[in-house]
Amino acid sequence: MKKKLIYILIFIFSVMFITVSIIMSINYYVLSFSNANYYYDVDWLDKYYVWLVFWASVIWNSIPSDILKDRLKVAYEAYIDWKIEKIIVSWDNSYLDYNEPKAMKKYLIELWVDDDDIYLDYAWFDTYDSLYRAKYIFGVDTLVLFTQDFHLKRAMYIGQKLWLNTIWVETNLQKYLKQDYYNRRELFARIKAFLNVEIFKPESKYLWDKIEILSDEKIEEAKKWILEK
Repeated sequence: MKKKLIYILIFIFSVMFITVSIIMSINYYVLSFSNANYYYDVDWLDKYYVWLVFWASVIWNSIPSDILKDRLKVAYEAYIDWKIEKIIVSWDNSYLDYNEPKAMKKYLIELWVDDDDIYLDYAWFDTYDSLYRAKYIFGVDTLVLFTQDFHLKRAMYIGQKLWLNTIWVETNLQKYLKQDYYNRRELFARIKAFLNVEIFKPESKYLWDKIEILSDEKIEEAKKWILEK
């Protein structure tokens, strides 16, 4: 009986060791993609056309959380410095009374971002889905990503695996509540990203006709055409 118990314990510890090794190996692999095109300050950016701000929670369906505000603020800094021209804000509008992209757009407009420069992606489900739609719905090949460090490295991995030319700007402007929780959660979020990218390779749940991101020149041409009519 004692010998049998020892074998059981050896088996349990072996499974635990293998599981932890797999988790850490995948995390190391995902993080290995986060070395290039990484910026801590928008001043180092060259000029790019499109940027993407990832979701984060809003309060009372209208007020961006601190994490989301910081993403939007840093992106706005790049916008007013003429480093970027157009923005995609991506999140979930799966409930009629819950609309994060609208709240994000409202906040950006209050920061004096032109309404014509903001594009809304309502069909977000996760980071993989958001980047997949940026490429296949919005037709983007190059874009700047704005998010916090704990999330940015995973997004960098996914972007490169989807053959997007991505530039990364970190938006850590403060110490956040639940920061330790976010860091721990990322361990398993990277596992999910790895499975999506390397094994399952799913299409976005919602794919429809492409949405063209119009340049300022095209917008002015369209306005002129409408006025002439």
